[in-house]
Amino acid sequence: MKANPWLDERLRLASIEITRRCDNHCAYCEQPKEARDLPLTQCTELLDELAAEGFEAVALGGGEPTLYPNLISLLEEVQRRGLRAGLTTNARDPNQVAALADADLLHRFGVSAGKGSWQILAAHSRATVNLLLLRGGLPQVMAWTVEALRHHANCLLLLGYKGSSPAFVPTADELSSAFGLLAGLGRSAGITVAADDYIRRRLGLSTTCGQGFVRVNLDGARDDCCFPACEYRDKKP
Repeated sequence: MKANPWLDERLRLASIEITRRCDNHCAYCEQPKEARDLPLTQCTELLDELAAEGFEAVALGGGEPTLYPNLISLLEEVQRRGLRAGLTTNARDPNQVAALADADLLHRFGVSAGKGSWQILAAHSRATVNLLLLRGGLPQVMAWTVEALRHHANCLLLLGYKGSSPAFVPTADELSSAFGLLAGLGRSAGITVAADDYIRRRLGLSTTCGQGFVRVNLDGARDDCCFPACEYRDKKP
């Protein structure tokens, strides 16, 4: 099973929180929700900084990034700086995401299984179907996988819950089982199946994670861990 496709390309990746708007209500989500966006001028200044520091790709997040009011302009600014752009969507506006990708404004995008009209985007050549594993959620992940394959998905990414609630943290056995089952399905279906760095580290398949990664929140604060409650925060090389 491969790692994140962007990390396979050895791209330095910055995840940028551009909005806290969201039109989904996930029980496990700890992200604050408010009608607040990162102004476009601040976004472009940040892009200049990241490009000067050698970053090669940005993942636009939130919140739901498609609700950002200046998304097209922002993606054009990303492109002008020679950076690759990605985002992860809840697929409540799948046509918008497909149009952005078809216009070459999105290099890749993630679509969350089980949300919105995710099946519409599953087969897009630039799509990665994100499969979020919560504690007790292995049957659901496998059901989503079957549904994704039925809709001709070409790339699946297994994600582990990243938050502070123990009730949602999958066990190591659940992660291992999901990892193995998806790897087998990927081989038999001839598609790309990946697991995020956090899962690989929890399973002892890697001793490091997040090389070349930084997360930037709406207030401009930087963090080299992908979520605040990461247990490997003090174990970076």
